[in-house]
Amino acid sequence: MTSLRIAAWLLIPVAAVAQGPRDLQPPDEILPLLVVPEGTVIPVTLTHMISTANAQEGDGVYARTAFPITVDNQIAIPVDSYVQGRVVNAERAGRISGKAALTLNFHTIVLPTGINLDIFGSLGGIGGGAGQRRGEATVEAESGAGDDAVAIGTGAAAGATIGVIGGGVGRAGAGAGIGAAASAVGVLLGRGDDVVLGPGTILEIVLDAPLEP
Repeated sequence: MTSLRIAAWLLIPVAAVAQGPRDLQPPDEILPLLVVPEGTVIPVTLTHMISTANAQEGDGVYARTAFPITVDNQIAIPVDSYVQGRVVNAERAGRISGKAALTLNFHTIVLPTGINLDIFGSLGGIGGGAGQRRGEATVEAESGAGDDAVAIGTGAAAGATIGVIGGGVGRAGAGAGIGAAASAVGVLLGRGDDVVLGPGTILEIVLDAPLEP
């Protein structure tokens, strides 16, 4: 009787090994790794403010994906995946000419599973009227030297009008000169608009190379 019990205990592990793990998928049922193709647009939302007024080269840039990216009807990049980058260059507008410009580089995406993926991409659209795109990765302010010239011209016209009202046509030239000079001083004392990307600003990253797990 004792020998039969021992034999039964020996057979139990053998049977368990023969069955194997029940949750193991057959090789033909394992899903392949998803590769996000080149040219895919990934919209991201900034989580903090970036401005040419105080941004410096090397500053961190942090965002989250704003929309899930799918491949073959499967989600490859879930919404709210973390995206990290850095400030490559930040230029303030000149006092006489030039526009403020901010160059960004996004280099890493972190999936909710904790997997880090390298990104090679360029800048696509810029939401919220924060600026206009220049080149592959730069956001440029919309105001600059052209607006300064308009401001000086407007000041001259206003000065000429005041001259005509106050002393006739003969003083129009003097009024125009005074108005232009006053406007020019204002331009020299100030700068063009800074590029300001506030929290929630949506940027588009366009993949220049496939994103592979």
